[in-house]
Amino acid sequence: MVFSLQKLLGLFAVIWLVWTVFRFFEVRQKRQANQNSNLDTDVPSDVAGVSKSGPDNASVDLQECNICGTWFSGETCEEESCQK
Repeated sequence: MVFSLQKLLGLFAVIWLVWTVFRFFEVRQKRQANQNSNLDTDVPSDVAGVSKSGPDNASVDLQECNICGTWFSGETCEEESCQK
């Protein structure tokens, strides 16, 4: 049996393809495990409605000031022109 360049390249292509498929399934399995572990934890939310899963999931309720048009998160606008 003689090894030719085409046979060696074909063998490397098949090995690379199998390795890529296994890597894809491994990443997919890790993502599902992470999602399942996040769903299984019973972590209560903060008072402000921010979940404990991370700062990327944080949200803030904003309101627009009727006088100056700026957005604020508190009860009243903190702009000096609105403080009357």
